[in-house]
Amino acid sequence: MLSKGLRVQDIRRIADMLDTKFKLPNGWRFGWDGILGLIPGVGTAITDAFSFYILFRAALMGYPPSIIMRMIINVAIDNIVDKVPILGFLFDFMWKSNTKNVALMDRYMADPERTRKASIVMIVFTVFFIVALYLLCLAATIYAAYWLFKKFFPDETYI
Repeated sequence: MLSKGLRVQDIRRIADMLDTKFKLPNGWRFGWDGILGLIPGVGTAITDAFSFYILFRAALMGYPPSIIMRMIINVAIDNIVDKVPILGFLFDFMWKSNTKNVALMDRYMADPERTRKASIVMIVFTVFFIVALYLLCLAATIYAAYWLFKKFFPDETYI
């Protein structure tokens, strides 16, 4: 059962501040996450703290592990892409992980079973993707090592 003492509205205000606080004339919205992302290291640390606070509050409110894990994936994607120069800066303005997490919480409140099942599917897909990416990198490393060995030791006998 979800806690009534903690409110989604409080989390929604934080997510709005981070992701959609400001509006351009063309309707595109952005927040402090993108702006603070301009400050190397410090800006990301501040916005990450707020993102983790949202996760912590959701856990305290009693959302199930599948929902919390999916929220963590949203924040992790934001953090991973954020490390890529230039792309990370642009991604801060587009991804809006905090808004996605509040929307996920709202969907869970409206239809708990369907949202829980969809979250489990997303978690399984993400784990599969990470394992596949790892295996692809491993295969590429083995191939590169073989190619380098063959290039620098062309007369050697290979197994």
